[in-house]
Amino acid sequence: MKTIIICTDFSQEAENATHYAASMAKENKYKVILFNLQSISIHALNAQVSADFFYEQTLKNQKKISDKATEIGRLYTIKTGHYLASGNFIEELNNCIQAVKGDFIVMGMGEKTLEQRLLGNTVVKAIHRIKKPILIIPSHIEYTGIRKILFAYDTHRNMTWTAMDDIYSFIKDFNAEIEVFNVSERLEDFTEVIHDTDLNSGHNLDDLKYSFKIIQSIEVIKAIEEEVKITNSDLLTMIPYKYNFVESLFHRSKTAIMAYKNKVPLLSIPLNLD
Repeated sequence: MKTIIICTDFSQEAENATHYAASMAKENKYKVILFNLQSISIHALNAQVSADFFYEQTLKNQKKISDKATEIGRLYTIKTGHYLASGNFIEELNNCIQAVKGDFIVMGMGEKTLEQRLLGNTVVKAIHRIKKPILIIPSHIEYTGIRKILFAYDTHRNMTWTAMDDIYSFIKDFNAEIEVFNVSERLEDFTEVIHDTDLNSGHNLDDLKYSFKIIQSIEVIKAIEEEVKITNSDLLTMIPYKYNFVESLFHRSKTAIMAYKNKVPLLSIPLNLD
């Protein structure tokens, strides 16, 4: 049984993502763990409140996340648990993954704000720092099944054995059809992509319904958005590439951009080294 970790702060987008993931878990008999990072208000910290106050707050937060897990388990008839943490979000989420042996993460994505443009947000940080697949759910999306997956494939540097294993596992769980979609700026890149053996080595493609499409365009994000609409995909899958410092001065992560702009759920597959 796979275990999925749903990050929640009880906001509207987190609640929507929780119900999306719970519906998905019911269909595939996944176990769900609700992860919450408790925070103390800046006013309480400035007031230097007592240790008893922090203890009472922790008890309240523990009950809140426990009650929510029980509610979701009863509503969807699935196995649930909860994990309450405090401290650094990425570190604590990694601790949770290790403790519950989580297979992938679910997070909600709200509207992009000015603050997020300047500072980034938790979802974007997780995409680039968590070594597990992350399923990002837009706040307006309800679960209706995953039957068509669009895999937006960039270049050979974005393909590894572990990444492909994650993608194939997800396809098989949902018996979904996948289109591997490549946007290239140069026609000369096409031959290299077509002969990319990493797409099928070690996997039996006879068990999968797949297609392969390549187009030439300098507007990668726009091309992906249009292909999502054309194919009526239920899920977009991407593998974020980690730029070095010099590259980061000139490039923005396409996966992060699509996490903000996407109209369907986005499955971000970590670029783990094989």
